[in-house]
Amino acid sequence: MSYSHFAEFYDAAHHFKNYDAEAAYVTSFIDGHRSGAKTLLEVACGSGQFLERLQARYAVEGLDITPEMLAIAASRVPGVPLHEGDMKRFDLHRQFDVVCCLFRSIAFAQTRENLVSAVRCMAAHLAPGGLLLVEPFFTPETYWVDRVTLNEFKSDELKIAWMYVSEREGNVARLNNHFLVGTPQGVRHVTELHELGLFDRADFQAAFDAAGLDLNYEPEGPTRIGMYWAVKRAS
Repeated sequence: MSYSHFAEFYDAAHHFKNYDAEAAYVTSFIDGHRSGAKTLLEVACGSGQFLERLQARYAVEGLDITPEMLAIAASRVPGVPLHEGDMKRFDLHRQFDVVCCLFRSIAFAQTRENLVSAVRCMAAHLAPGGLLLVEPFFTPETYWVDRVTLNEFKSDELKIAWMYVSEREGNVARLNNHFLVGTPQGVRHVTELHELGLFDRADFQAAFDAAGLDLNYEPEGPTRIGMYWAVKRAS
């Protein structure tokens, strides 16, 4: 459950995303809550868009489960350490001043148990006094069902139509993504099913508690959907 089949077109499909503004928000937040931070790990770093922008301020590293995305990230941020791994169970044998999981990627944890595991892993990679930032996905209350979404990208050499219907099973969102990709070489149809956890504040509270972190919530966040954060207690 990743963008493995669509990785080469991922950035074009998300052309509407303002990485510059979101990275600036993250940097400003770090300045306000962990001034002097020097090292940063992005979990679920995808194609490296945030790493590219954050590397000007921090010694960054990235972790992602999809090799195809990491290959794109490697070309975008040459020399930056990139690690293939699952957010629910990884060990890089080092700690960072900041660990972040952005672009609502925490939803790929899918279940409450996996959310606990993911937050524990991220917390374990925080240096004492380190800052954890997690941008959430929708909650069970805010997620819409049976909504048809269409995103489009157009250039001379590439056309993309990305469509899905928002479905739900319990507290899991099901997005059966259909990508119609047109290039001078032809048109192809790619499908990828994404099943994303719908976590509420109580779920994050339980996960942060299990990791020994005091949960805080910033209602704005990089994309106005909020952000959970915590500072690791000094031992």
